[in-house]
Amino acid sequence: MLVDLHTHSDQSDGTRTPEALVDHAHAAGIGVLALTDHDTTAGHRRFRARAEAVGIVPVCGVEVSCIWEPGTCHLLGLGVRDDHGPLEQVLERIRGGRDARNREIIAALNALGHPLTIDEVAALAGGDVVGRPHFAAALMQRGIVTSRQEAFDQLLGKGRPAYRGRYRPEPEDAVALVTAAGGRAVLAHPAQLRADESQLVDLVRRLLPHGLWGIEAYFTGVTAEQIATYLALADDFGLAVTMGSDYHGDNKPHVAIGHYGAGKPLPGPCPPALLS
Repeated sequence: MLVDLHTHSDQSDGTRTPEALVDHAHAAGIGVLALTDHDTTAGHRRFRARAEAVGIVPVCGVEVSCIWEPGTCHLLGLGVRDDHGPLEQVLERIRGGRDARNREIIAALNALGHPLTIDEVAALAGGDVVGRPHFAAALMQRGIVTSRQEAFDQLLGKGRPAYRGRYRPEPEDAVALVTAAGGRAVLAHPAQLRADESQLVDLVRRLLPHGLWGIEAYFTGVTAEQIATYLALADDFGLAVTMGSDYHGDNKPHVAIGHYGAGKPLPGPCPPALLS
């Protein structure tokens, strides 16, 4: 049975509805599926209902954006409730910071001679989270760039002229919030931290007292050497090992649900704690 514990719907920056995501996973032979939209739990109920209807075990989750330099720190909350006030308040604040950031990106793009509006960008987002992939899609629609990658490389990526920062919680706070909301806190795609092994170990040590539960050792683009590092880290600190494609639909067409690379199905089994 295939397991995928990291996917996105159109409630954040994926392109499939929660129901269509489940149907796609079912067709791919996936038996346990997590919905982990960025900074929102808005799709949980639709996702759970459809998964139960087709016989997939649903894991309702969230991917929380956290402060980290020099790379990207995302924390998966697997099995979180969607009615936990403190977590929902922080997620709303993150989304609010994203909204302010989006207005700043529009202003920067306009100043660069690209006359986008926030309305046309929002029209390309199916949920309540408008992110940089939607800006990339709008730039492509206008013919300003030819691909999502070009949009990020030239305009939207960190350090590029239209990039703008936004509010994010400290990783420790995110771990504590996920745990308080009944979830399991997992360090997502650790390669994106751009941390050396010593920095990674230090981060894990920082997060453990706050409830860090697992590390995502298998994800799209991971190397065999990185997998070995993450598995050893999990063993050293007693962390669960999770696996997820980080599927986004058409926004990341090279990513196949249930796989961490071409011809590389995500290995099981699903950690038993997520099935209880």
